[in-house]
Amino acid sequence: MPLRFIVMVTASVLATAATMPSAAAQRPGVAQAFDLERRGSYPEAVEAYGKVLHDNPSDVTALLGMERSLTPLGRIQEILPFIRRALAQDSTTGAIYAIGVRTWAQVGHRDSLKAMVVRWAAQYPDEETPYREWGRALLRGQSAAAARDAYLRGRSALGDPSALAAELALLATSEDDHVAAAREWALAAYRLPGYQASALNSLAQTPEDDREAVLRQLHQDTLVVARRLEAELRAHWGDPVAGYTLLVTTLPDDRVQAIQTIRQFLEQLRSRRSPDVRRVQGMAYEGIADRSTGPQASRMRLESARAYAEGGDQESARRMLARLAGDPRAPADLVAGATATLIGVLVAEGSVEDAELRLEQFEGGLSGEERLALRRTVAWGWVRQGNLSRAGLLVASDSTVDGLALTGYIALYSGDVTSAIDRFQGAGPYAGTREEAVARTVLLALLQPIEADTLAALGEGLLMLHRGDSATAVARLAGVAEDLPDAGGGAELYLLIGKVAVARGDISQGEEWFHRAAVGGTPATAPAAELELGRLLLSLGRRQEAVDILEHLILSYGESVLVPQARRLLDQARGGVPRI
Repeated sequence: MPLRFIVMVTASVLATAATMPSAAAQRPGVAQAFDLERRGSYPEAVEAYGKVLHDNPSDVTALLGMERSLTPLGRIQEILPFIRRALAQDSTTGAIYAIGVRTWAQVGHRDSLKAMVVRWAAQYPDEETPYREWGRALLRGQSAAAARDAYLRGRSALGDPSALAAELALLATSEDDHVAAAREWALAAYRLPGYQASALNSLAQTPEDDREAVLRQLHQDTLVVARRLEAELRAHWGDPVAGYTLLVTTLPDDRVQAIQTIRQFLEQLRSRRSPDVRRVQGMAYEGIADRSTGPQASRMRLESARAYAEGGDQESARRMLARLAGDPRAPADLVAGATATLIGVLVAEGSVEDAELRLEQFEGGLSGEERLALRRTVAWGWVRQGNLSRAGLLVASDSTVDGLALTGYIALYSGDVTSAIDRFQGAGPYAGTREEAVARTVLLALLQPIEADTLAALGEGLLMLHRGDSATAVARLAGVAEDLPDAGGGAELYLLIGKVAVARGDISQGEEWFHRAAVGGTPATAPAAELELGRLLLSLGRRQEAVDILEHLILSYGESVLVPQARRLLDQARGGVPRI
């Protein structure tokens, strides 16, 4: 039987093996017996517990101690007379029956076990516990079929089609019958809503081959809770749009319960950030906002707008932000957050002029840092549209490292090489992300060898590249490189356009530019070009050519920091080729 289910069914045994209650510890006979048991002196503990039970046959603490002490000795059947005497004195205590059920199951007397359950159930005709303990006892004996029969007998006796559903669901899961598990989990969650999370966690582990069958079972179920499980599983298994669409049809009329249901659905998406997930999160936050009031509604609308924007649904993002901005009761900090998000949305969709107008309208209520950050956002929008002068005006007074980095790009795209170098150096490695810092470092390596203070064609080519027109950019930059000496920026520029050509799929042209960058012999650029060339040749399956170029790099530029990378790539390129 699977380990996960053996762990589940032994939970009741562990519960009975808890330390002695303080009240029991105050009785000398029980305290002495427990101390002997704790020290592993089981025969002496059995004798001590027996003395307590001689005087008080229905002492549950002593009976449990007797059970624990006899079990490691392999003498559990010796407790049976004590159980009979206990029930003769007290026939209403469930714990005594539970000990009897476990004992009869261990000694293998199925008829006596069944009789004990029947007697127990007669005392508590409306409770599941006798049948639950019966099934667990049989499972400890590795009899899954008998346990299922016990649970189903209990369901029939109780006249409740959802009785013992959680137990039957776990049993079905242990036998890899995931469709039956889905059916039973839906019944369990219908009977007791607290089982919803357990049902979801269990069904989420369904193997991929069985998932469609599980979803069909839940979809055809008439219980609302089954449809909610289906919705959450669809989200968990990669179809959040279908999941949320289904969930909305099952939401309760009660506002608080509906919000709780949506939040539980959102939990399935918490760690994922793909565009479709973010759009669904936007829908879910909007659903919560529509059912909330006051600041909570405002916060949810802002979260919804951000999620919609990150998911690429700019129209829905603007709709949420407009509702938030038009709410006179919305907290000021949320209005500021909404303004920032709206400006980002407008810039992303190319409405830069509208974004700048919105910034002018609301920047009086922003902090200095917030104002500068939004000005940079709008300025980058103008850069992407090629309006460098307007971008420069927005950030002219920005002396932060991020501002220096941005004005460096504006200077570069305007062809002002000297100013671009100064501002990139001023920004250092601290502005933006690590990737952005690396990109500036690459540009500095390109610009610093150039002797000219200004080079308009270079700026134009790099701006085209920034705006995504890589074909035109490569042609323009190649013309600039031809006019520059190899050691004066030409080789670096060939290396750059070679990388761009390869990235856009023009392999032959990229190879040509890498060769051109390498032949100049510049101590920094040549090994970098040869490394890129070796990597490209290896990816094309031209192994021997890659070996030749990498060996040349290592022998000719032994002091280069790229040599360790070249050696690793050479080992990969050689494969079965013997070392020289």
